[in-house]
Amino acid sequence: MRLSRRDLIASLAIAAAPIAPAAAQGRPLRIIMPFPPGQGSDLLMRMLAERLTGPLGQPVVVENRPGAGGTLGMDYAAKAAPDGLTIVMGGSGPTTIAPSLYPTLPYDPLRDLTPICLIASVPQLFVVNVDFPVRTIPELIARAKANPGGIFYASSGNGTTQHLNVEMFAAMTGTQLTHVPYRGSGPAITDLVAGQVPFLSDTLSALTAMVRDGRVRAIGVTSRTRSPFFPDVPTIHEQGVEGYESVGWISLLGPKGLPDAQAARIEAEVQKVLEQPDFQARLAEQAFTPTFLNRRDFAAFIASETAKWRQVVQTAGVKLD
Repeated sequence: MRLSRRDLIASLAIAAAPIAPAAAQGRPLRIIMPFPPGQGSDLLMRMLAERLTGPLGQPVVVENRPGAGGTLGMDYAAKAAPDGLTIVMGGSGPTTIAPSLYPTLPYDPLRDLTPICLIASVPQLFVVNVDFPVRTIPELIARAKANPGGIFYASSGNGTTQHLNVEMFAAMTGTQLTHVPYRGSGPAITDLVAGQVPFLSDTLSALTAMVRDGRVRAIGVTSRTRSPFFPDVPTIHEQGVEGYESVGWISLLGPKGLPDAQAARIEAEVQKVLEQPDFQARLAEQAFTPTFLNRRDFAAFIASETAKWRQVVQTAGVKLD
């Protein structure tokens, strides 16, 4: 049977039509969450997933795969098929610090992951026990130089940003501080309040209530500019440690080979969500500040942060199995 010219054109059009993308088919997009449920970043990812479901035209779900400081979830996402159905929430630890800490890390963020966008950031606070006779960063430096190794500081564990923030500070100020690692922020902060350790660095979300209640004293913020949540607390940079900066962040990345069009689509919709005042208010509840970077700028940011933390880890001599 011969096809009419009209039928032939219609047949060719159908053959040439692209296969419907996953979004059009309604298949879910998974955001791998490399940390346990209930944390601030987990709650924010769930809020983001809810708001992306409509605009992306497909269900967006959060799947927790915690372990090994976030590296298990990152490795899972790095090895996922680049079909636009699996992406991962990236934080500073498993994205830019872990490559220098773990000699056998099974993924390379710069090689095996596709940056999508930076979403939000949160600095840390340097805080001291209320009876510790230090109220500023210069006073802390002077006291540390007068007593090398005599000031102990707590952290939530070896290789965490809470640990490395202080090691970077020590390297930049030529001081020697003694590290006391704990199993998590909770026990470390409890001992700080009790006076068992005089000093630590931790996130705003972990410390805000205690600073405002007067149970600990904030002496510096780790971002380059002051935090809107603590405008009266000067930065470490402005107190004389020029160039000091350490900011935690949350982001989205995909596996290597994620189609550029898919990454661009997610990036654009995330930017729209970040412009919503009520979503900004929810970020503020967890002490996060909206900090959007597109794919190109985020890729450059990852490279610079990786190099910075590599230097800190090498100087401190920290290695994890």
